[in-house]
Amino acid sequence: MIERRGDWLSARVGDEIMMMSAEKGNYLGVNEVGARIWELIETPSNLDTVCAALQREFVIEPDVCRSEVEAFLEQMEKHGAVAITRP
Repeated sequence: MIERRGDWLSARVGDEIMMMSAEKGNYLGVNEVGARIWELIETPSNLDTVCAALQREFVIEPDVCRSEVEAFLEQMEKHGAVAITRP
């Protein structure tokens, strides 16, 4: 399960999202796909659901999608923006 964590504020700037955590003093900018992932996990979701939505919206192979989404989420987890519950 993937869910947002912390006090992150976000604002869309074009196709990207700029994010800020006042608590941590961190700023992040995420591209169009990262922005879409952030939107998809507004309510807790799982990796399969996120990848299925991205595959409907973008031209990407399933294995590449999963790998890149996992890498993105791991980075977001390191910044404290998401929590990932692993089985």
